[in-house]
Amino acid sequence: MEPKQVAEQNVLKSTDFLNTTMLSKEEDAIQAYAVAVAERKYSDELIRQTLKELSDIKFALDRAAIVAITDAKGKITYVNDTFCKISKYSPEELIGQDHRIVNSSYHPKEVFRRMWSIIRVGKVWKGEIKNKAKDGTYYWVDTTIVPFLNEAGKPVRYLSIRFDITERKQVEEALKRSQDELRENAKHLEQAMNRLKQTQSQLVQAEKMSSLGQLVAGVAHEINNPINFIYGNLIHINEYTKNLLHLLELYRQYYPNPISEIQAEIESQDLNFVAEDLPKLLDSMNLGTNRICQVVASLRNFSRLDEAQRKEVNLHEGIDSTLLILQNRLKARGKHPGVQIVKKYGKLPLVECYAGQLNQVFMNILSNAIDAISSHFTNNALETQNSKLRINNEEDNQSLLVKPTIWIRTQMVGKERVKIAIADNGSGMTEEVRQKIFDPFFTTKPVGVGTGLGLSISYQIVVEKHRGKLTCISAPTQGTKFIIEIPIQQSK
Repeated sequence: MEPKQVAEQNVLKSTDFLNTTMLSKEEDAIQAYAVAVAERKYSDELIRQTLKELSDIKFALDRAAIVAITDAKGKITYVNDTFCKISKYSPEELIGQDHRIVNSSYHPKEVFRRMWSIIRVGKVWKGEIKNKAKDGTYYWVDTTIVPFLNEAGKPVRYLSIRFDITERKQVEEALKRSQDELRENAKHLEQAMNRLKQTQSQLVQAEKMSSLGQLVAGVAHEINNPINFIYGNLIHINEYTKNLLHLLELYRQYYPNPISEIQAEIESQDLNFVAEDLPKLLDSMNLGTNRICQVVASLRNFSRLDEAQRKEVNLHEGIDSTLLILQNRLKARGKHPGVQIVKKYGKLPLVECYAGQLNQVFMNILSNAIDAISSHFTNNALETQNSKLRINNEEDNQSLLVKPTIWIRTQMVGKERVKIAIADNGSGMTEEVRQKIFDPFFTTKPVGVGTGLGLSISYQIVVEKHRGKLTCISAPTQGTKFIIEIPIQQSK
């Protein structure tokens, strides 16, 4: 091929190449433009859809929620109609204010300090807040605060979305009030039932004591009549006996040698022994009748049926009468040790009181002391058999070796009150038991032995009937002391 032809062919090839290259670039540009147009349309459509969704969400929030937007400092920049409707403020009154404008002062400041500490670091806060409207009414809102963050992650504004929960809160508060009222009513009912039960038991106990008092007074009266007859006649018998023995002695002095028949009768009757023993028998009868008279007097003093009203009495007589009635329990029998009584009576004036009721208090406390001593010393029989135990005798402020003992001390407290302390060296009690001993129906005794009313009634008698004090001091193995303190005059 000629050089010229070769050159022409090369020119043609170059031209084709250029044409092909230019067409390819133009197609790529058109294609890229088409893609861009499609993407723009998609983006516009997506934006429109997003804006519509946001518009729908805003519409829904405006209809259903209480919406507010604040700047980073908490100043309100936007509120919806629902916010204005529930707060009774206009938008102009709210814009530029912070949410303290609706603060009800119901929540402590610490609640809002915690809220700000959470949202300032870009976290969402949720909670229930009680607000105050412009007209002074209150409403509750369930609140969610969402921070809007900048590129640095710092909050630039806050979106507050609230829902009105006032009605729910009112129902909850009404329910709580109803529950509180029900609990209070149940508590009052339980207290009333306990008082009724206590009153009923106390009435039964009082009726028993009244019946016992009537029985004791009746027995004392029935014994008193014949014993007075016997005691009165013993005086004459003593006199007659002395006269007869004196006459007999005169006969023997002036007629030392009687006839044989009389001498035989003297020897048969052992006249010398009879003359010596008869005065002793009469002395013994006098002693016995005096003892019976003391018992009768103590029974009558204990029952005090003739003293239903307050009366000035000698408290020592009441204590002694109670001890006399309990004398049989104080004696040693079987495994139960004898209990010695140590009385240290002070100089007391006559005390205005319900004597029969105070005697009942003495009876309850002394009976419990005897029970405690009996239980303690019986359980420690190996230590107590014919021996003594060391205890701290607070009555004498010194440590002594003593047998089972009850101490009774009376003294004046100032010029207007008296104190009776009854202590024992029995088993004592724990602090838990000590705090309950005056509760109705509380007892540490076996079923069927104690009613749990003795000390409860005693407390009522001392505190309520006599405006006094009844206290107990005790510790395990350290014995127990009851202190009764009452005014001398109840009318003052």
